[in-house]
Order: sequence, then structure tokens, then C-alpha cells
Amino acid sequence: MGDLAFEPPRGGPTLWEIGIPDRSAAEFYIPDPDPNYINKLYVNHPDRFRQYGLWARYTDLYPDGDLVYTVGVSDYKTDWFFAQVTRKKDDDKYEGTTWQIKFNLETVNQTGTYKLRIALATAYVAELQVRVNNQNSNPPLFTTGLIGHDNTITRHGIHGIYRLYSIDVNGALLMEGENTIFLTQPMSSSALQGLMYDYIRLEAPPPNNSTKKI
Repeated sequence: MGDLAFEPPRGGPTLWEIGIPDRSAAEFYIPDPDPNYINKLYVNHPDRFRQYGLWARYTDLYPDGDLVYTVGVSDYKTDWFFAQVTRKKDDDKYEGTTWQIKFNLETVNQTGTYKLRIALATAYVAELQVRVNNQNSNPPLFTTGLIGHDNTITRHGIHGIYRLYSIDVNGALLMEGENTIFLTQPMSSSALQGLMYDYIRLEAPPPNNSTKKI
């Protein structure tokens, strides 16, 4: 057959990226475990994600509001929680979560198509909804529908079945200055529902598209 060369999909220049495209969430922020559940085998161990109950630490770190990541300011190694899970409420029930990615654009090609690449390292009975500059838009720009039975979160893993989504973002949805992408995981019947990201990238329209400044 000869040599087979894989070329990752790309529509245009990279505007920003989060993570490392290696099909794992290991590069993101993994919190210290609850002192009541420390597994001494994994103290000072590179596989920090092996500690029990790390999903519950999201509620400890974000009790009232969700993660907000600002491109150019935040660092995915310390500011991007390794799993988008549910939040436990005071009545011991759970609620879905919406993460935000904030970024600035100096110019916008309103007639062009931007490309948002979202690679997931794993998912468990979850859904990912994507919205741009309007958290309440209905329907969302994109949804995965219900996905995943990997059990990665439950089993203290860091990757499962890989999924890649390439989402068209019409330039008319963007604006000069600050923009926000909303990532919502609404499924919330248990503590273990959620997903892990591998890598996220926003691409500008191909260079042959003219840029219209607004």
C-alpha cells in the first residue's frame, strides 16, 4: 500500500487553541483529592487523576458559578478543570454546567465561516451544546445529542472513546472585541455524568476569503 500520511482537518489559520491534541485530558487541571479519600499510592504520582472522588471537587471549586476561561490570560494547565461534570446542589440533587471561553477578535469576516474544532477525550451519558455570544439561544448552534457510556470518570481514567466535532460558525455571529463561546453539559441526574475535553481550536476562514472589518 505504501506510506499513509494523516493530515488533521484544518479550514484556516488558528486563532486560539486550548489543550494538547493527544486524545487525553491529562494536561488540564486535576485538583487535590478530598483529604478523606486520599489514595497514598497516587500521592506525588504523575497520574493524579487516579485519586477517588475528584469529580466532586468541581462543586468545591465552583459552588455558585461555572468555569470561565479567557484566551490569552488563562492557562489550561491551571484554569481548565479536567472534566465538565455536574454541580451538586444543597438539596443533594445535581445541575448541568455551562463553561465559557472568552476571546477577542480585532477584525471579523462577517461573510466567512469560522471553524470550531472540539475533540472530546471521553463522555458518559452527556450532551455538549455549543452557543456563541448568546447563552440562551434555542436551539444551540450545535449539539452532540446524548453521547457516551465510557465510565471514565467513575473509573478514575483520563480518556475513553475519542470524538471530534467540526462546527461551522458563521462570521455574522461574531463581533470585534470580546466574544464568548458557551459550552453547556445539561444532563444532570447523577454526579458522574459529564465529559472530558482533549483539545479545542478556533480557526479563521481560509485566507482566500476577504476580511470585512466591522
